[in-house]
Amino acid sequence: MLSDCRRSTREMQKIFFMVLCSLIMTASASGHETTATRADIGIDEKLGQYLAADATFVDENGQRLNLRDTIDKPTIIAPVYLSCMHVCPMLLNGLADVLGKLELIKPGRDFQVVALSFDDKDTPAVASDKKRNYIKSIGRPFPENTWKFLTGDEADIQKFTSSIGFRFQSDGHEGFSHPVTLVVVAPGGKIVRYIEGVSFLPFEVTMAVTEASEGRVGFSARKVLMYCFSYDPLQKSYVFNILKVTGAVMVLFVGSFLIYLLRTTRKHPGER
Repeated sequence: MLSDCRRSTREMQKIFFMVLCSLIMTASASGHETTATRADIGIDEKLGQYLAADATFVDENGQRLNLRDTIDKPTIIAPVYLSCMHVCPMLLNGLADVLGKLELIKPGRDFQVVALSFDDKDTPAVASDKKRNYIKSIGRPFPENTWKFLTGDEADIQKFTSSIGFRFQSDGHEGFSHPVTLVVVAPGGKIVRYIEGVSFLPFEVTMAVTEASEGRVGFSARKVLMYCFSYDPLQKSYVFNILKVTGAVMVLFVGSFLIYLLRTTRKHPGER
């Protein structure tokens, strides 16, 4: 009787082990497919690392500057391109909106803002025009020298985007496919937080600036979110990875049941 019970338990273990392996392979294949098709678009977080030391850009007034040298206070950087008709205006409008709602931190004193174009075709003249519009959309007085709009050449753009882990692709005449994020940087150029999306809470921006003032790297939920979502360059939006998430949930469920089964088998009343 005991032998039959043990044999039955082993058979159940084999079955669950096979199912577990199958689910793991399915989840891995789904994740591999997503990664392979979108490998050139996304964010590789560089928390705790530094902006490129030698990347130089031109501001909206035509003055050349070294980006890292200008970061003498907490800085919110918005990587965008100025001819964008899709998410970049939404990102900049969302940023302008939250800048008008900040109460505990003051622009110029506690932080500054940079909109940096990753399109080498953008010019200071375009940047100046865009700056006027977004400064107005803040909705209350805002020191103009506290929000810079920068443009640059391809080499310096590549230095900057590589240093923040920002991966984007040209869509030919239609612009770029790219992540949508703010990057918060401490004085000296240390990357402390990424804030993704196109709308922002005053609390999260205030917290990020406070962390940057202390040089403290903040927690980012991006890795968890990006396991569940991936950027689709064709739809220009984030899509839910239903197969990947379902596979992961099933793996956890079957794995937990297998552990439970192993533990109960060890506690079998007839076993010595």
